[in-house]
Amino acid sequence: MYRVSFTGYRPKKLPFSSEQDPGCVDLLRRINEQISDLYEHGAGEFFTGMALGVDIWCAEAVLGLRECHPEVKLTAVLPCREQESKWNVRDQQRYQGILSQCDKVICISESYTKDCMLKRDRALVELCDVLVAVFDGKPGGTKYTVDYAAKKGRKTILIPPLM
Repeated sequence: MYRVSFTGYRPKKLPFSSEQDPGCVDLLRRINEQISDLYEHGAGEFFTGMALGVDIWCAEAVLGLRECHPEVKLTAVLPCREQESKWNVRDQQRYQGILSQCDKVICISESYTKDCMLKRDRALVELCDVLVAVFDGKPGGTKYTVDYAAKKGRKTILIPPLM
């Protein structure tokens, strides 16, 4: 059994107006298919950074997979406690609902620090055998994580935001 971590863009960096946008619906379908395929090929433990956008979507896909395969494990790797505190109420409730279903929660820092997000990203890479990245080359945290995974010799599966 191998371990998979996720990285990807926040909603503002994606070319979709909402999760109902046909492009986003297609991305969510491709994420679900990739996670199912990984499970079928031996993945059993998944790690999410719980950021808005791709991290949340991947966590939800893993929880959906776990409905049929209860042995699947999901761990949240949080940059700091209360990372969701400034989000809108709906997103906070979604976040808390996912956290309550995680098998484990790892918190990198008790409070926000200027480098807690990068430390979380490094931890996600160090915990996994395979990194799944919704990525198309844009600079930022996702690129940093993909580059760090390459430096650490992790297999990386890229999912482009748009097909």
